[in-house]
Amino acid sequence: MPRRMRRIALILLLIAGCKRTEDQAARERIFSPEQPVGAAAEAREPIDARKLEGDAKLAQRVLHMTQSEIEQRLGSHKAQQRLQFAWFRGPGLPDGGSEVSLSEETTLQQATAGDFSVRLVNDHNQGLELVWKGGEVFVKSLYGPFHRRRTDRTDAQRVREQALSGLATFDRLARGLKLKLAGETVAEGRRVVRYTVTGWGARAAQTEKSDLPALLYPEGKPDPDTSRRLELWEKEEPADVSGTLVVDAETGVPLACDLEGDFKVAPSTTSAPAAELDLHTVLVTTAVGKDPGIKAPQAEPEPSVPHAVKDPLRFLGKEPGAGPAEEPEETEEEEETPAPVEKTEKPEKPAPKPK
Repeated sequence: MPRRMRRIALILLLIAGCKRTEDQAARERIFSPEQPVGAAAEAREPIDARKLEGDAKLAQRVLHMTQSEIEQRLGSHKAQQRLQFAWFRGPGLPDGGSEVSLSEETTLQQATAGDFSVRLVNDHNQGLELVWKGGEVFVKSLYGPFHRRRTDRTDAQRVREQALSGLATFDRLARGLKLKLAGETVAEGRRVVRYTVTGWGARAAQTEKSDLPALLYPEGKPDPDTSRRLELWEKEEPADVSGTLVVDAETGVPLACDLEGDFKVAPSTTSAPAAELDLHTVLVTTAVGKDPGIKAPQAEPEPSVPHAVKDPLRFLGKEPGAGPAEEPEETEEEEETPAPVEKTEKPEKPAPKPK
């Protein structure tokens, strides 16, 4: 075989070998077991519950753990959160300033299969209850009946996260809690690690990262109410924090906390009064591993919609897509010509008689 032909044959063999290697790698990639993503992937990461004291990043990882990840790590459980806060604005003013306070309690019943129920009640006689069962969501007000809601209009997981966000919010206001290891003990039949809060400012202030474009406000600036809400995160400073934290030794899940703190928000101008916040957050987790047996509640049927709202055009006697009916143009009434008057012949005068 000529040297040139042998060289061509060798090149073809190398190309075929590379192609078979790529095909084999592609088949292995396609038919390999699906890798976990989201909360399922995060729940597989090991967490050493005894190292929160000297690791601010690990402490933030535990204190800000989402309910979706807690569900993956703990399974079925019951969590109760009690939160009390009071806002004081201008306490040094002659009129004493203003005060706004609220106390609320949230109860989460989490099942192993992913079903859960959330009940939130506050001292203003308000609240709500949400049940997620078998991919369906049921919602009710505090005293109203349950209604089945469309899943594309109700984010049940987001409601769960916001209702149980007291611990993460407290840590964010404190700009990172400083923790001190207080030993290990047993609670609810599980080994737990206890911490005491010794201060705040364990990490530097962080700006939220987002891939979205910058937010544009009307007239180039937010309204006064929105400005006050933004000032809470930008200008608030912790004044005093204290409390305890209990973390599950096996899973790294925060099981309980009792935190108290005082926070101040500097005024935007020298003439405006300062604001102060007193916050008390309590979390208790029980019944780990016990299925609460969540059932779909009896929901009232959807109210019937009037025919006129469903199809207003046919209700009004018009076909869909047809243009507006043309009104007949007003025509000027033709002047009626008076009928001809028949002339009546006058009787002739009789001829005069001859004299």
